[in-house]
Amino acid sequence: MVRPLLLMIATLLSSIAGGMPLSCQRSAPEVQDGIYDYKNLLEKKPVIRVLLVKDAREARLAIDDCYQITDSLANSIDQGQGLQKSTISINEGSISVGSRHYNTSEIRITTLREGRIEFNNIRYRGEIRILQQPNNRFSVIEEVDLESFIAGVVGSEMPKAWNEEALRAQAIIARTYAMYKRRVKQDKVYHLDMLELAYRGMLNETVRINKIVQETKGIIMVYNWNIFPAYFHSTCGGHTENCNHVFGDDSIPPLRGVVCNYCNNSKYSLWSKDISKSDIEKKLREANIYVSNIHTINALDQGLGEHCSRIEIISADGTREMSANGFRLLIGPNYLYSTAFDSRSNGKSITFSGKGLGHGVGLCQYGAQNMAKNGFGYESILKHYYPKIELVRVY
Repeated sequence: MVRPLLLMIATLLSSIAGGMPLSCQRSAPEVQDGIYDYKNLLEKKPVIRVLLVKDAREARLAIDDCYQITDSLANSIDQGQGLQKSTISINEGSISVGSRHYNTSEIRITTLREGRIEFNNIRYRGEIRILQQPNNRFSVIEEVDLESFIAGVVGSEMPKAWNEEALRAQAIIARTYAMYKRRVKQDKVYHLDMLELAYRGMLNETVRINKIVQETKGIIMVYNWNIFPAYFHSTCGGHTENCNHVFGDDSIPPLRGVVCNYCNNSKYSLWSKDISKSDIEKKLREANIYVSNIHTINALDQGLGEHCSRIEIISADGTREMSANGFRLLIGPNYLYSTAFDSRSNGKSITFSGKGLGHGVGLCQYGAQNMAKNGFGYESILKHYYPKIELVRVY
């Protein structure tokens, strides 16, 4: 058993490392409640870099405690006892915060105690980085410990009043996805766009949510002892979808799709939506895709969950195919709820009749909630939607 154990640990280390300091401890893990406990595998909690704003011209900042400002080389360039709401902008090559100007390409703002930084009326726990971009624009990145980030995600991704087991599952999924992105983008300026996981800083934290996150601290999912992108969505409509079919990712057992009989109470289980042809043409033009006088739009190559991988646009310009998920995002996910649809031309509009909300891959949130209400624990929920995974505590 020594060789398989060493191989398992080596695989896990390689999968999650991403520049994080690792403990010298390599002893066999305890197994409690189905979780492999490697709680000393990492010496400290990971830090995640989240893109809050990209290419902005103006934003608002306030600080409620003592703070320090450093440049990109960690040289201290300013400090204060607190900052009233001020406007951030770029002026003549300097970063301006209210009446103060910093002649540097980047500033980092940290509070010296337990204060919070308020950015665009939302409070954040971590360090805020403001980076100059061309054309008098700037981007803002938050560097925050992963558990604080997950606490901000869970209450934004699921209704805060939902069953605790569903919320625990959501915390583990979000942590797995964030750690996966941290590893694959470790050399990039940021790991996650705030739109990849719904994240609003401290806005949707509650005592209950923070307790649930703390109870699952450090737990992630692995398949074959490798971390993977733990996709999830709102409503599948009866069967989740293969990640290869939707995203072109490698098809691994946890992401191949499963039957889900638990999300029928979602209002998006079945739906119908009329979208005007002119609106569709406008959205496509904004993405430099030019079609005129659309006749109809057909779903192509439907998977086990009935999500199509491609769509066919028939117009006066001929026939054009494109990615179904790309089409849905261009039209707007709040308009075209999923890619599991049939369609028909209806004069000046297209009537889409479909099921589900979201891309359909991984955990179905409404399904998870109903599983939890029916007595399933978070481990059972996760192993239903992600077959053949193991749960591992890595810190």
